[in-house]
Parts: sequence; C-alpha cells; structure tokens
Amino acid sequence: MAPPRIAPMPNRVETAVRRQRPARRLLRGILGAVLGGCPAILVIGGCLAGAVFLWRLALEDPRFRLEGETLGVYGALRECPESVDELAAIGRGFAGRGLLDPALIPDLEAAFARSVWVKKVVRLRRVFPNRIELEYLLRLPAAQVWSDSRYWLVDGEAVLLPVPGSPAPFPELAEIVGVTAGLIRGRPRPGETWRDEGVAGALGIIRAFWNSPLSEIVPVEKVLVTAGAFRHREREVEKRRRFEVVSRTGTVIRWGAFNPDRLGGEPTTAEKLEALKDLLGSREALLPGVSFDVRTRLPGFTIIE
Repeated sequence: MAPPRIAPMPNRVETAVRRQRPARRLLRGILGAVLGGCPAILVIGGCLAGAVFLWRLALEDPRFRLEGETLGVYGALRECPESVDELAAIGRGFAGRGLLDPALIPDLEAAFARSVWVKKVVRLRRVFPNRIELEYLLRLPAAQVWSDSRYWLVDGEAVLLPVPGSPAPFPELAEIVGVTAGLIRGRPRPGETWRDEGVAGALGIIRAFWNSPLSEIVPVEKVLVTAGAFRHREREVEKRRRFEVVSRTGTVIRWGAFNPDRLGGEPTTAEKLEALKDLLGSREALLPGVSFDVRTRLPGFTIIE
C-alpha cells in the first residue's frame, strides 16, 4: 500500500508578493501617465506664465496709457461751456492710467457720476491703444429762475446747475420770475432739486410749449408766478401758484394753475393748449395788445387775486 501524499504548504512570502502585484501595476500605471504627460503640463504652465508676463508688461507699456486729451466725449445735444470744462477736467485727472487697468472703467464711472452735469453714464468703453469713449445723458439748462437778485440755471427736473448766479438774464432761456420779492424761495445747492411749487409748475408749462406746435407761434420768454388761491364754496381756501406766460413777441397768456392731469374738473395742460390754439386762430388775436385767458372758473369757485 502506497503512503498518502501530503500537500505542500504555501510559501507565505510568495503569497504576499502575488497579492502586491496588482497594486504595483496600478502604481506604475499612474506614474507612467504622470511622467508621460509632463511635456503637456510644462507647455500649459509655460503658456500661463508667459500670458501673465505679457499682461504685466502691457500694463506698464506707455503706449497703453491715457493721455490728458484722449477722452472722447459725445452724446450731448447742446452743452454749456461749464459742463464741457468739467468733463474735460475729469478726463485729464485720469492721465497716465493704463488702458488695461481692470479698475479704470469703474473709477471713471464713479468720477463722472459725481458730476452734477452728468445725469446718467450710458456707456464707457476702451478704444485702443490709449483712448476712452464716454456716452452719457447730460443735464441741460431748461430755464433760469430769478431769486436772491440773481438768475439761476435749472434743468428740466428743476435741478440747480453749478453755474454762478447772474444779475442779468442768460440769453435764449425762458425766465421764471415771481411777481413779488421772495415769492420763489428755498434755493438749493447745486445738484439738488429746487422744491418750490412755482418753479415746478413754470417748468411744466415751459415743457408743454416745447412739445407743442405753438412753440413756434408763441415762443416763451417769461413765466410769471403769482400767489393765487381758489375759494371753494366759501368754506375753504386752497393756495396754489398761478401763472402768466409772456412770449418773445409780447403776447400775454393768463394761464392759471398748472394742471398736468385732470383735477377737480379743471382743464388739463393739453386742453389749455388746445384752447389757446383756438384763440390764436380767432380775429380777436389780431388786435394790438390783446392777451389770452385760458384759466378755468369752476362752478362754485371764485378766483381770489
């Protein structure tokens, strides 16, 4: 009878080596991929470093630096010399700044937004190699207000413009004048709104004539502000500024209260302009020294003057 076979005992060292072979293969694969991709990594890194170097070089390049008179300004229909000077001074303040400076456009927007003349910055853009173009909405003089023995310029929103007051009227601008001294008060600082009912109402009438064909027939020279009032059925009194319009040809229009919308049955501004148009087309309009009255007399109301 043959002796029984005894299975050989496995070598523990050989078993451990066999178990480690998959891990070594994975590690060699990773190292191979990394070492094989080194040229690509070096190329990408070199490109990034070169781009940073060129960017820093361009920032310091004098060819890309703003000069004192390289600010292109456009967008205004008409301008005051004071506004042109101020905008040019703001532009000169950025002379020497790099056109590629990331903070250049935000800094320019903030500087122009602080100017009273600039109502809104529409767009700022770089024009290579060393120019900035600005598109904006400018505050333009719409009228002049007589107050404190001076004429003061305001825009269409009654914002006081930064122009020194003048004892003589500015040319080619409608005047807003109170019929009594001190009737128009509260002159604000430049850049602030003139919060006076007489100024606001007179500007509304001036704008209405601007937007009407009557502006060529009755060019407004002056709007007189009076302290009128309505008495309602003898019970209460509502104080409202009343106005008279004087044209450059000497025509006088008794306007009454400024009423952009229908209020208490009073004709609106558009209705008063239509009534004035009809009056101007009548034969009475040809009489010398004639004045026109488009005021309203509401039932139950009497006008205190």
